[in-house]
Amino acid sequence: MFIDWGDGWKSLNDPLQDIAVLAQFSVQWGVETADEQPDPSVMSFTLRDLRGWLTGRALTLAGARILVQISEQPTWAMLTDAMGTWKVQRMPLNRLHSAYAPPIPSNPDSTAITLFDGIVSNGGTATAHKTGWKLKLTASSRLLLWKRLAKQGPTSTDVRWAGQHWVTTTIAARLAELNTRAREVNAPEADAAGLETTGTPASYDTTDYPTQLDLLHRLYAHHPHMPLWYEVPHKDASVIEYTPLNRPVTMGASTDGTLTITDQGTVTPAIPAPLVETDDDFTLTVPEPLTQITLKAKKATADDDGVLSFEDDETQMGDRGLLPENLTATQSSFTLESDIATQDDTGGILGRANGTIWTPSEQNRIAAARWLETIDRRLTPETIVFDGRKIDPADRPELYRTSPPGVFTLQGARSGTLADDTSRPATGGAYTAIGGTLTFEWADQTPVLRNEVTLWPIPLDTDHQATWADMQAWPPTWAQTAMSLAELGLVSAYGQPAVLDQPNWEGIQP
Repeated sequence: MFIDWGDGWKSLNDPLQDIAVLAQFSVQWGVETADEQPDPSVMSFTLRDLRGWLTGRALTLAGARILVQISEQPTWAMLTDAMGTWKVQRMPLNRLHSAYAPPIPSNPDSTAITLFDGIVSNGGTATAHKTGWKLKLTASSRLLLWKRLAKQGPTSTDVRWAGQHWVTTTIAARLAELNTRAREVNAPEADAAGLETTGTPASYDTTDYPTQLDLLHRLYAHHPHMPLWYEVPHKDASVIEYTPLNRPVTMGASTDGTLTITDQGTVTPAIPAPLVETDDDFTLTVPEPLTQITLKAKKATADDDGVLSFEDDETQMGDRGLLPENLTATQSSFTLESDIATQDDTGGILGRANGTIWTPSEQNRIAAARWLETIDRRLTPETIVFDGRKIDPADRPELYRTSPPGVFTLQGARSGTLADDTSRPATGGAYTAIGGTLTFEWADQTPVLRNEVTLWPIPLDTDHQATWADMQAWPPTWAQTAMSLAELGLVSAYGQPAVLDQPNWEGIQP
């Protein structure tokens, strides 16, 4: 753990400095359902203050920036003679790194992996503990700074924008302004690469002052990828990144029978279900059916003097017949709030002011229907816990972040044999985590990280339906493939063994 009072980073729990020991922490992060946007993560943590040095300065902790990191998996070169000879080792090779105690880095710009980047909150408690003190504090992620910023936005001298602020006729211009203001207060910047889209975001009346966080959420809510925005720490410089809930991924199968997920060229191996902790009954959540997406957007209007303003407008996107009729008998909407202008009732005034509208294309509507079908047909495990004693944080650090770990799949779950009325697996497919609780504590002498997460299904790209011929020389035996035939049907690419160099026998007769 590092802390910065304004004069640089200091290692807070470095035993050489004898300041404090990080006893435990708990971070609430993300959301429980995708119709909300994440608030700043909140960490509650306990420090054992050995000499009282920190407790006496507790008042000055408020507002300090704090980082929590874990060391990366060590290389052979990092192992030391202090670990002893090979003969005295009592663990398999794949656990040898757990016997290595990394040195405390002098600054956060190291090879360590940052789990949390935040600002210490006001208040807390200090209690006597043995010969020292126990200090309990809280901190919020730096996304909090975006939530606090609610100042007047850009205005225009054009009379058509009179009485309005946050006047930007392109999405890119508004994002640039948001990031400029974030830099001014040392807040993380937002990265929207891959979310390029057209249209004019609505301006606001000068009596309305939205927060920067709300402006960011509403700026891209109409995008077909349906992004959720999270603060993602990178060393000591966080970035606000998005997780797309409706960007299809593909499922593959490697040469050893392990399922894989490919997302934008990144291949992630399946997580073996026996390594994931669930509740004792392996409870599955049956989703409440959603039959349409309602986009609450804006309609541009103009008064008799040609002054622009914006009113509420709605656009619906349905299932396009992909869902059973019994589900669509009663409409149930997934609602998104966007600033994008979807109608122009200005008689051309908006266009002359360089404004444009955005409306969902046919492909957008197809993507929305596919997403509705995905979440309505997928049963989701109610309890999923990644425990550092089963899945080493050094091997899969993304599973212990306070932001989505990327898209993954579980392999070998008891529910893998369940299939729906279309013969597709009821729980098989791709997921991501959209929220959870990350905890750290000591179990005897072992540091334990646990992340209890909320899963959300991600659609698969099914444009390519694999055939038996696509398997070619896929080498696993049935015993190696911990999957049902229904799950096998989701695979669109099978790994093939490397072709060994062979002599050229062409033209040689027996």
